[in-house]
Amino acid sequence: MSKSYKDNETVIRVENISKSYHISHQNKPGYGTIKDGFSNFLHKPRFGMGKSNPENDETFWALKDINFAVKKGEVFGIVGKNGSGKSTMLKILSRIVDPTTGSISMHGRVASMLEVGTGFHPELTGRENIYFNGSMIGMSRQEIKSKFDDIVAFSEIEKFLDTPVKFYSSGMYVRLAFSVAAHLDPDILIIDEVLAVGDAQFQKKCLERILSGAKRGQTILFVSHSMTIVKQVCDRAMYLEKGIAKYIGETEFATEKYMEKNIASVTESTFADNPKKDAQFKEINIYDSDNKVVEALDIGEPWKIALQYTVKEKSIDTIVAVEVLSNEGQPIFMSTDTDFDKKMGDLEAGKYSASININDLHLLPGVYYLRCSIQSPGKVAHDVRENIPLRIRQAKNDVRSQYFGGKYMGYIADKVKWQIDRSD
Repeated sequence: MSKSYKDNETVIRVENISKSYHISHQNKPGYGTIKDGFSNFLHKPRFGMGKSNPENDETFWALKDINFAVKKGEVFGIVGKNGSGKSTMLKILSRIVDPTTGSISMHGRVASMLEVGTGFHPELTGRENIYFNGSMIGMSRQEIKSKFDDIVAFSEIEKFLDTPVKFYSSGMYVRLAFSVAAHLDPDILIIDEVLAVGDAQFQKKCLERILSGAKRGQTILFVSHSMTIVKQVCDRAMYLEKGIAKYIGETEFATEKYMEKNIASVTESTFADNPKKDAQFKEINIYDSDNKVVEALDIGEPWKIALQYTVKEKSIDTIVAVEVLSNEGQPIFMSTDTDFDKKMGDLEAGKYSASININDLHLLPGVYYLRCSIQSPGKVAHDVRENIPLRIRQAKNDVRSQYFGGKYMGYIADKVKWQIDRSD
């Protein structure tokens, strides 16, 4: 995506940033009695009050020698797996944590959305938090008041404006938090994955707002696990791997490198519990025709998607959806649990196991991705799992690909019936 900027000013410059943490390990694993603990305390050597044995300490580098610059009006993406250092980088840029080494220069007011409800006081109402949040980034009360109506209209939570935000759902939190951050017009807006909580319609509004902000000269740092969204909004991107910047430059190349690495590694099939989510996936697996968990299938081979998910309390108008996307993020196939039972739509509390047998969707060889979601359409996405890779292997001695440089064209492998008549 190319833009013409009002000027070529660099508003963010990161130079040789590194961040380390000290991890302390215990000598003996497991649990001991109070007597054992007191005995160990009396006999182990002292290294000073509150200090651990240096021999048991480990230094973990969350970031190592990061360098990049972002210009005014640019949308800069940061991609990488969980634990790659993305959130640490944004916390440093937001002045929440200090780097171990290196320096950062930023020009202008900064607003951050690092998690749902960042900068909100739970006891204050939505109305009060708008003023509270605005004052935190240095705006006057008159400035906030002039934009108040636009913030409320965009967030669509006018009915709950005078309710303490501790009673808000995660979706309502996101609506108000993004609306406040975007409409108070900071010079630099930092967004970390929070849009994944909102519904599709609101996500679209947010993305349009991000793009319009960039056109007005707002600089945006954007972290997301959705490569489709990253490619849609970002001018450039940085790919992080284990705290090291493996690539900085064209968004297409950065996302490709992330995807290639994601495919090369073993797919994460189980997910940790998130107490903030009302409904969430616990496990997602792909099975072949022999009922074995796989990442790759032969062309035309039947396969199955198995889902394990939990619901904490009854959720109204909620569906479970599975999509197959191309390597470029184009939707190819979608199914929801209402295909199984049109009466479904409300999820009772409990643990669920679901499977989708796919016999007639014959994909051409290539790399595809699953996107699985539990959502209340038009309201909130409770849980979304993206970039689950699926590879389709090319059949041996298939003559179709030899005429196209060894590559298949399109996505669907179904063979159609040709009728050919020849006359002299």
